Amino acid sequence: MSVTVTALSENISENSALEADFGLSLHISVNGRSIMLDAGSTGTCLENAKKLGIDLSSLDAIVLSHGHFDHTDGILCLIENGISNIPLYFNRYMFSERYWYKKDDGNYYFPTMSGLSPQYLKRMRVPFMGVCDSIFQLFDGVYILSNIERTCPFEEICPDDVIKSGNEFITDDYRDECVVALDDGDGLIILTGCGHHGVINICTYAQKMLQKPVKAFIGGTHLAAFGPERTSKTIEELKKLSLKLLAVGHCTGPDAMEEFKQLSIFTPLHTGTKINF
Repeated sequence: MSVTVTALSENISENSALEADFGLSLHISVNGRSIMLDAGSTGTCLENAKKLGIDLSSLDAIVLSHGHFDHTDGILCLIENGISNIPLYFNRYMFSERYWYKKDDGNYYFPTMSGLSPQYLKRMRVPFMGVCDSIFQLFDGVYILSNIERTCPFEEICPDDVIKSGNEFITDDYRDECVVALDDGDGLIILTGCGHHGVINICTYAQKMLQKPVKAFIGGTHLAAFGPERTSKTIEELKKLSLKLLAVGHCTGPDAMEEFKQLSIFTPLHTGTKINF
């Protein structure tokens, strides 16, 4: 199986011709299929894709990893540009009303929910499917994993991500989060949006569900929301896995990115990064 992963948009651009975006969007070319994981926040994925020679109008599927605007709202730009017939896959809990609790900056709730809604998608005649199975086979060797189990004791949920339920704000358990897993015959390639459940939890769960070792992890890790102790513990656990590549960015944060440099398998993931398997 031939696999190419290209970062269409990320917080930082490694190419002056490509525009950075607060968010993440990854293009996956696998077995003749063209898939996009997430769309960033502003639609830069569309213009960057054109510059990279990737035709988003020919996508076979779009997967949205979770319901935060910096991963979903680029879809609005695609629809406005006439790309509205691509099947869209996401977890059915994606449309919860989400916020980030800014306790260190005035104690207020910053809205982070997706700008999409089922009503809007129906009105725009976008084909979509709310995935709720723990494992869903999208194409041959391509899977969407949901209902990720948290078994790693130090990978706790970030308490500042919350959902509004009635008049109350409750901690977001990220039940809407999906990851994409590719089985290329030599192991699993895991692609995440933010990886809220934690790198180790996600790798452990993927190996359990697909009975293959994880050989590559690509995407966000949400380590920016935690301190250096969690990063150190993550690095020690990663050393026990059979990973050949750790390509991360977005919500990983500069401090964790710096620490990951001690791993020979690490490469930064920025707008324009291209990875071939």
